[in-house]
Amino acid sequence: MKTSYSKKLEVWRRWFAINRGFWFRALLCWIISLFFLKVDEGGSYDNRFRLRGQQKISNAIVLVTVKTSDFSKIYDLKTNSLINTNELSDLSDSFYWERSLWQKLLSEILKQNPRSVGVTLYFGDNVGQIRFSTEEIITFKDKRVFWATNSSQLEKLSLPIATRPDRSNLGHIDILKDDDGVSRRLFINPDYLPNLAFRLTQEIRTEKYKNKIPIINFTKSKQFKTISYLDIINGKIPSNFLKGKIVLIGTEKSAYSQIQTPMGLMSRHEYWGQVVENLLQNNFIKKLPFWLYATFLLILALFAMAIISSYPQAAALFFFLWLVTLTAAFSAWVFDSFAIWIPIISPISLFIFIWLLFTAYQALRIEKAHMRLKQEQSYFSELEQLKNNFVSLISHDLKTPIAKIQAVLDRLLSSGTVPPEISEDLNSLKDYSEELNRYIQSILKVLRVESRDFKIMKETADINGVIENVVERLKPLAASKSIQIQVNLEPMFLIEFDVTLMTEVFLNIIENSIKYTPENGLIRIRSHETETDVFIEITDTGEGISPEDQENVWKKFVRGKAQDHKTKGTGLGLFLVKYFIELHGGKISLKSELKKGTTIFVSLPLSFDNE
Repeated sequence: MKTSYSKKLEVWRRWFAINRGFWFRALLCWIISLFFLKVDEGGSYDNRFRLRGQQKISNAIVLVTVKTSDFSKIYDLKTNSLINTNELSDLSDSFYWERSLWQKLLSEILKQNPRSVGVTLYFGDNVGQIRFSTEEIITFKDKRVFWATNSSQLEKLSLPIATRPDRSNLGHIDILKDDDGVSRRLFINPDYLPNLAFRLTQEIRTEKYKNKIPIINFTKSKQFKTISYLDIINGKIPSNFLKGKIVLIGTEKSAYSQIQTPMGLMSRHEYWGQVVENLLQNNFIKKLPFWLYATFLLILALFAMAIISSYPQAAALFFFLWLVTLTAAFSAWVFDSFAIWIPIISPISLFIFIWLLFTAYQALRIEKAHMRLKQEQSYFSELEQLKNNFVSLISHDLKTPIAKIQAVLDRLLSSGTVPPEISEDLNSLKDYSEELNRYIQSILKVLRVESRDFKIMKETADINGVIENVVERLKPLAASKSIQIQVNLEPMFLIEFDVTLMTEVFLNIIENSIKYTPENGLIRIRSHETETDVFIEITDTGEGISPEDQENVWKKFVRGKAQDHKTKGTGLGLFLVKYFIELHGGKISLKSELKKGTTIFVSLPLSFDNE
């Protein structure tokens, strides 16, 4: 058991050692992507907010906007002229105070029984000393109405005019700003006065966010239903329009009341509407633990490595682009749906670095493999040359003693002094030496045609003439077995081919037909031409070739199994035949049945360029 376990460990160790370059690059890409996590968050999600789609309109919050022009009628002509010329001037909250109008506004809102009402304007010492009537006290100090104050710290607190004795109807509107002046985070101090958003939501306690500075999840404008001050005063809204809703009252955007956010400038009551919505939905931006992001990036890295190591570069690039798109879409969906930040810059940087490093890594591996291949080719070329030189040397060295043996045998046989029984043995020796000489010649032919500088020598000639010459040469061999050769050659135009090679082709084919055809057999040779090719058919009445041998007869040193012990041969003849015909751009095939004979089909193109 221990031996098996140690073997597995050794296999894994070797595998990692062989692929250490691969894994080192993967680790480097992953580490770089972890550094980009900080860059990804550096934008404080501003781009995420701007790129997100339109969110659905909140059914829990209604904004009531008090416009500067709404108060024009209660001022004299001089003030009215000022307002008309510059409605967006730096007007303080006290400009919008008129007790009778606010009494009527709040009364109309409270009649519809809202969940809570928040006044984001500060009305305190800036509007002077005011004594409320009983009716006004009931309205302004209603437990559902909350007034804005300027600070959460009690020692700096400026009390609004409608402050209750326990100060339970106050909420501060302090804004926490970053260095660039943009408000992105919510200021919470549970030990002091709650902000206006917590007052309006009431059941949500500040202790839940102790020691936290939540990031506000901003959405695009028009998320809230907005009505004007005059619509309520003039009774232009449905009777139950505000029932159960949180109502925020504020002014239109002005130099004094606007707040800079990632989504641009917002009016004060729109800003606090965003905060209230975050509290109600608990959708402040959430950031997961670092190790989860690191694991997410590691999974992406492994997936990307599997792709780039398994597919061609074009396909891998397509998958990478698809992965980037899918990751970006997933990140945007999670961010918009669940307010969870999923990095996008770090995965994109991860994919880019993996692509660059692993493309370079693969290019290096391909280059090394190419170098090894060139070395192997050089080695095999040298080995092939050594083999050819050896065989050629041996073959040439054998030709001389064979020629001498044949000369001695011819002299003895022609002397007339050799006894008949010895003469028969000498004739057998002569046949054996000729057979050995044919073997050597076949080997030399194969070596010559397989050499790299082998070229065919084309000349214009008559293919029928070549066939007739071959038949004349082989007639004595056919006659020795009483085999009849019928030749039916159609007249044809001259074509370009290598006469020596084609003579060798038909000599091998017809000689094989004679060799494997029994006595008193028949061989037919036909030729004809078309507009593009010349066709030659050579049919014999021999024993035929078995189906399992028909594909192999064209291979080097291969002979039919049934012929191994019946006839002698090198197994090189048909290999050379096929090679020579294909050098001319032609084709050769056969059709054979056992005990019925074989037909060889040869086709040569009329026009062939072998430069």
